[in-house]
Amino acid sequence: MNTFAQHNFNMNISRLLPFCCVLLCLSCDFSHRIDTSAAVKEMKSKQVKRVLPEQIVSQVDTWGQALEKNPKALPAEITFKTYQGTAEMLIQQVSDKKLKDVLDAISYSLSQKQVIPPSIQKNAAGDSLFYIFQQANGETTLYGFSKSSVIQHMDRPLIK
Repeated sequence: MNTFAQHNFNMNISRLLPFCCVLLCLSCDFSHRIDTSAAVKEMKSKQVKRVLPEQIVSQVDTWGQALEKNPKALPAEITFKTYQGTAEMLIQQVSDKKLKDVLDAISYSLSQKQVIPPSIQKNAAGDSLFYIFQQANGETTLYGFSKSSVIQHMDRPLIK
């Protein structure tokens, strides 16, 4: 490249450089600044939390105990299924094999006049938990909670 062409090239670049800087500054809109502390809080609130199986069982136990005392104790947004009747009747109502086995064991224990404490059982698929307890009149009550519903409505301080 000869010196004249090189000089012309350098001159074009030196004219183009301020134009590019002005264009760059105009394209940056400093009026829409993001509040970083609010952004950090929002990111933390949407962060995926770890929920341990023990925490899910503990939450179902808490809700089951509340329902045992008052069947309308939980807020309406917490969904659950209720089965109530004698253990023999419930065996006919539920379709899950594992729950049928549990109810069969409860029926046998009742026939032996044993005291049956409240318990929490998983269904065969493992996607639901059932709080099972005996009422004073001899009927068995099952409150069924899906795991996903439990996780969505857990007390936030319990979630790590």
